[in-house]
Amino acid sequence: MRVNGLKSGLTEADLAAVMQAPPDGILLPKSVNGASLQHLGALLAVKEAEHELADGATKIMAIVTETPAAIFNMGSYAGASHRLEGLTWGAEDLAAALGAETNRGADGAYTFPYVLARSLTLFAAASAGVLPIDAVHGNFRDLARLRLECEEAKRDGFAGKMAIHPAQIAIINEIFSPSQESVAKARAIVAAFEAGPHAGVISFEGEMLDVPHLTKARRLLASVREN
Repeated sequence: MRVNGLKSGLTEADLAAVMQAPPDGILLPKSVNGASLQHLGALLAVKEAEHELADGATKIMAIVTETPAAIFNMGSYAGASHRLEGLTWGAEDLAAALGAETNRGADGAYTFPYVLARSLTLFAAASAGVLPIDAVHGNFRDLARLRLECEEAKRDGFAGKMAIHPAQIAIINEIFSPSQESVAKARAIVAAFEAGPHAGVISFEGEMLDVPHLTKARRLLASVREN
């Protein structure tokens, strides 16, 4: 459930409305830094107590690129809140704040300032140990571009993509859902490492794999179990 940003003065009223039928999580726009998460977390703790919910039951996903100041605070999200589940980014508010004519080039791809914001979001999420989620694709009729952005995001390490229209959901789910082949390979990699628990490097299908490959395989299998 998306609420208004903390500086709007409307966040508490939004929470009062939505926490009566509690959502799994809150999407926080215009997050500036880790302190923004702590502020929202304190508000959520009060509402959880009022509605007899477990402390920390309501998770947070934050949009972390919508103001220029926020770009400089990406490292502050690591350890900021036990509620944090993911970080995502947005280009429209940032473009407005920068006074940009557009955030995309003639080829439809994001221009450099927004590629940088996207990359920093990915790094920040990895540093914080939470899910990196790619930004929405605003033109919901352009499903070909949506597919391309999903494929590029998955390639780079994003775990999902925000949707702005129901027509986008099927493509997003298709691209980001692990295939049976990738799940089988991940299980085989984990099994190979477990067979040699003291080996830092293993040979697997003609490749040399080390601990980052094991971490990636375990993360994929964990996502399958959670779904």
